[in-house]
Amino acid sequence: MRVRTLFLQSAAAAALGSFPQQAMAQLDEIVVTAQKREQDILDVPISLSVIGGDELRSEQISSTQDIANSLPNVLVSEGNISNNIYVRGVGSGSSAGFEQAVPTFVDGVYHGRSRYTQSSLVDVERVEVLRGPQTIYFGNNAIGGAFSVTTASPTLTNWEGYAQASYEFIGQEPIVEAAVGGPVINDKLGIRVAGRYSNLDGYIDNVATNRTDPGIEDRYVRFSALADMGSGWSGYFKADYGKQDSVAPYAQQLQNCPTPAPFPSTAACDLAVNVLGLETDFDFNRAGIDGELGEIEAYELVGRIERDNFNGIGITAQVSLSNQDYNIAAGSGLGVPYISFSQPETLDQKTAEFRITSPADSKLQYILGAYYLDSEMYINTNFILSFLTPVIQGTPAFAPLAQFDGAFGIRHDQTQKEEAYSFFGSVTYPVTDRLSLTAGLRYINSQKSGVHTAANVYSQGCCGLVNSPYPAGLQPLAAALSGTQAFTISGDVNDDDWLPSVSANYEATPNMVFYAKYSEGFKAGGYDPGIAFPDVAAWTFAPETVKAYEAGMKSELFNQTLRFNLSIFHSDYKDLQQGVIQVSGNAANIQISNVGALRSRGVEADFLWQPDRNWQIGGALAYLDAKYKDFPNAGCTALQQVQYTGTGSCTQDVSGRSPPFAPEFSGYFQAKYTYPIYDNIDLGLMSRVNFNSSYDLQPDKDPFQRQSAWQKVDMRISVSDVEERWEVALLGKNVFNEKVMGSATDLVASPGAFIATIERGRQMSFVMRTRRAP
Repeated sequence: MRVRTLFLQSAAAAALGSFPQQAMAQLDEIVVTAQKREQDILDVPISLSVIGGDELRSEQISSTQDIANSLPNVLVSEGNISNNIYVRGVGSGSSAGFEQAVPTFVDGVYHGRSRYTQSSLVDVERVEVLRGPQTIYFGNNAIGGAFSVTTASPTLTNWEGYAQASYEFIGQEPIVEAAVGGPVINDKLGIRVAGRYSNLDGYIDNVATNRTDPGIEDRYVRFSALADMGSGWSGYFKADYGKQDSVAPYAQQLQNCPTPAPFPSTAACDLAVNVLGLETDFDFNRAGIDGELGEIEAYELVGRIERDNFNGIGITAQVSLSNQDYNIAAGSGLGVPYISFSQPETLDQKTAEFRITSPADSKLQYILGAYYLDSEMYINTNFILSFLTPVIQGTPAFAPLAQFDGAFGIRHDQTQKEEAYSFFGSVTYPVTDRLSLTAGLRYINSQKSGVHTAANVYSQGCCGLVNSPYPAGLQPLAAALSGTQAFTISGDVNDDDWLPSVSANYEATPNMVFYAKYSEGFKAGGYDPGIAFPDVAAWTFAPETVKAYEAGMKSELFNQTLRFNLSIFHSDYKDLQQGVIQVSGNAANIQISNVGALRSRGVEADFLWQPDRNWQIGGALAYLDAKYKDFPNAGCTALQQVQYTGTGSCTQDVSGRSPPFAPEFSGYFQAKYTYPIYDNIDLGLMSRVNFNSSYDLQPDKDPFQRQSAWQKVDMRISVSDVEERWEVALLGKNVFNEKVMGSATDLVASPGAFIATIERGRQMSFVMRTRRAP
């Protein structure tokens, strides 16, 4: 009933402009680069969604999480250790040891870390969201899908640009974004500069610090240059820099206190409810300690030399140099020191890619390439267990530890180096005027070396930002308390694979194309940054593979006023890399293991209809049937851990059950209406409903940590000139303030209680934009 009500509200808002039909207007052509060359979207045998830069700006979309809200079978949410990024129920889970199964590529440069793209959606030409394995053309680890971001390039003929300012009233967030570019030397050299600044004051009341969380200040700037070197050759250079500083960046809230039977009473819940008087409803209130912070600083340099393929073979050579420094420090949501963590991370990455493409007029279309990656990463993970301080002080057996002034904690340091290379190619042959066949192949070789050190520590200050190891002689005693030994281990992980792909495109009419595709994917193995004991075999994890089948239809009907796409997919994953949170006694670890098998299958459909120049109506619906086929050693739920009487770690068999972030149904419906109200002035109305059915947040299927079905309604009203040179708008996101959990984690030493993060609620913004077109 609630879903139907929201649909009616959305339709009613759009119907405010119901006037007689005007002349027919065709939909704009969509050009994508999902196969490393510009193609009409009808010719690409991939299920994908495309969001243009103007739409991103008009709707204040600044992150992949914002994009995912309205895309079927795509979920992105913030986790404590890393973001959760899932497509068709496939993702890597929350562990700093993972490169994401759904990475982001910005202008072709690999961003495999989940925090790497916090500020990349500035002055963007388009974003392509590709579902299913994309390892032939994108390579590194894109086994579940990919976000492909293309930024705006300089022009060589005319100056152009835009400026936009907005203010979001609930979070008290000003945002300013602008870009300008044009020729320095006509037809020879062009430059472009873009930047963005935002400062979020917060949207959650912190009852312990008497402020609002999170406070996030974000700065980003980009410079690019494009040179025409003659004879079809061009040179491109890009440099960007971003910095984000935040206070209490994650909206963590204590949940399930007091714990229901049969869970025992816990010190954390007693402290929270009986002593501090905290309420633990899932809402926009929390309790957090001083010292929680987040920092992200990154830069990237990209150079490219290219020859177009209009009069011969096309050639592309691109190199990149990237650096990212990231740190997070957060508490448990109790408002007093109990358990906290910090995680500094540094990544240095270099890539190089070389491609040749067939001449544009060649009957046989081909692309051949080589790719190289060199990276070095350092991860420091600290868990500070302040609640154990009274235990140490009051237990004679632990008296030797009590002489150190600081909270008890655990520290992991991991350094990882990777050198990877690959060769790839594809050939498309037109069997007939309507039928074409494509065959592709990629070889990937990844070589990693790593060193891991673990120690029990005592921490000065909040969240383990400053800590020191206990002396070696006391490490065994500390290990008895924490379950983590002091050790140093090292090892190599070397993987390689051949990945074939074949597809067929059949053009039933010039505007209706059917396709079928088979592809294989590969994601390299790696190291578990939270290993609690010196076992190299348990520290490393194996590569993940997939065999994927997909068939579909893409069409533009009724004189190109209706776009309708349909896809059916079936993917079989083996050795799926899964991070599993194991909480027992006084310890919490995210242990990485390889799940035996996962099957993901379903149907996706979307449409966009423009019946006249005023109306545009669109929507999408996806059905997903994702199941673990073989996962006998998943972590236990909190209740199972309490009831467990065996030895060793508690495990359960979740074979035949769904993975996290895999709703059975998802999609959206939207309507846009534009109406001339005065001379050259247009009134614009938009309403959209985004929806997902229920889904789990952890592989252990804990019923407390399951997100119920949700619907988010966005609305927009604008006034602009007909050429959109200026616009003022009111934008509402999640206008009915739907509460959605982004992640959930069991609270250490408090079985039944857990920490949940709440996604941003209602947003109401006033937006002003102006632009100069070429």
